[in-house]
Amino acid sequence: MSSKKWHEYSEDEILQANIEKYQRDDIVKFYEDFEEPRYTYIEYQIILAAVLKALREKLGRSVRAVDMCGGAGKAAFVIKSIQPDSEVSLVDLSDKMLNVARQRAAKLGLEDLNIVEADAFSFLEQDVEYDLFVYSSALHHFKDPVNLLKVSADRMNPKGMIVTIADPTTLIKSRRYRFFQFLATNRDVKRHLIKQYFQRKIKKTPATGEEFDLAEYQTYTGINDHQLCKDLASIDLHPLVHLRYPAGEPYMTKIMPYLGLCWAFSTVLCLNPAEYKNDVQSMKEDIRCQLPFRIHFY
Repeated sequence: MSSKKWHEYSEDEILQANIEKYQRDDIVKFYEDFEEPRYTYIEYQIILAAVLKALREKLGRSVRAVDMCGGAGKAAFVIKSIQPDSEVSLVDLSDKMLNVARQRAAKLGLEDLNIVEADAFSFLEQDVEYDLFVYSSALHHFKDPVNLLKVSADRMNPKGMIVTIADPTTLIKSRRYRFFQFLATNRDVKRHLIKQYFQRKIKKTPATGEEFDLAEYQTYTGINDHQLCKDLASIDLHPLVHLRYPAGEPYMTKIMPYLGLCWAFSTVLCLNPAEYKNDVQSMKEDIRCQLPFRIHFY
């Protein structure tokens, strides 16, 4: 086994690890079989609705959006449910995960969803402009998310937005979080977590340290989201809205904020904050009023 530490791996090596992982039959089956309880990850519907409302007012039309690294297409389907006349592409590097998305799209009668098998950087090499990029639980799969978002901004309408959603903060590595996460999850997720735990025990692989799952390393360590926002602002990609919230099972999201466990974050970014100066407060109020749990804006 390699003795390299995570920061010594290249972006391409991490990309390859993700390709291999999300082509595995057990991972794909989990997404095929998994049925989310009602209101789990409700922030997708609410945050994206606020963003799409602001974009439609600013653009005067429906959006051209991309669900980047979208796997089975959660964000893509949410966008289409909110704004059916939008033009949405779903991009992912796993053909098996995209097949799950195709099956769901067929069930929903979404014939106009554009499904593209590609990694993020290859897709962004195209000379095409989009109004909205959504990175759904995706940033933690990249070594350098700042560069990823910068390249995305180069392909964005000057009035467009980038939304990152459902990525972990550094709170996720705390024992307190892991304990309550296990208590909160439904039966399918508990089974998945137990399987992961015993796989690590058999392979003698700790959740963090020198031996790790290269594709999921930052799932265990989390992302310093406040530093990320500072780094993005320094390259003129400005956070309009940045929030932490307690994603997951509905009854636990009521409790987690009071335990200091707003472990997930979402950020809405743009190139010209003055363009949306009068919209920010309205977006925040829409999000705060409609999310059924306590959140923190920064």
